[in-house]
Amino acid sequence: MPKIVITGGPCAGKTTLMGLLAAAFVGRGREVVLVNECATELLSQGITPDSCGSVLGFQRHVFDLQLEKEERLAGLSDAAVVLLDRGLMDNAGYLPDDELDMLLAERGMTREDAYARYDAVVHLVTAAIGAERFFSHETNEHRLEGVEEAVRVDKALRAGWAGHPNLQVIDNTGTFEDKLKRAVDSVVELIDSL
Repeated sequence: MPKIVITGGPCAGKTTLMGLLAAAFVGRGREVVLVNECATELLSQGITPDSCGSVLGFQRHVFDLQLEKEERLAGLSDAAVVLLDRGLMDNAGYLPDDELDMLLAERGMTREDAYARYDAVVHLVTAAIGAERFFSHETNEHRLEGVEEAVRVDKALRAGWAGHPNLQVIDNTGTFEDKLKRAVDSVVELIDSL
């Protein structure tokens, strides 16, 4: 059962890409399981860094919800394709390295353990890098980052996932449709090779 993390900074196109990938794999006769972004779920329930006492407290909740969702995947058909809107190492976008490593250690994990949970990671670069005029908050009411913070988060996410053996970075070259096509083609080719 291949597990593919779709990550990237705010306003990168993750949700759109997940829909396109789901359609592509269903069209190829594959079962598709979508795992929604944990931070957005928590924020929509009123669970925030402030209500958790700190960003680290909030990221603990994000991490634990991610683990819980991934545990539910056990027993699915090996033919299913799992598309995750972010993965465990996405905490790197919001925590300094020492706190991220502490969080992993609290859960009995290392970065390598986290990487090993996923077959591939597709990092869509935020529109704030190279497509600034398209950066907006319209597609996610919980997106609070401005352009500068989006750039910082994007770079931190990429650094957090840098140790994954199958990290694919999709930049903003060409149109948004070009970006999405490159990402879909990349993931389909990867799944076909597994």
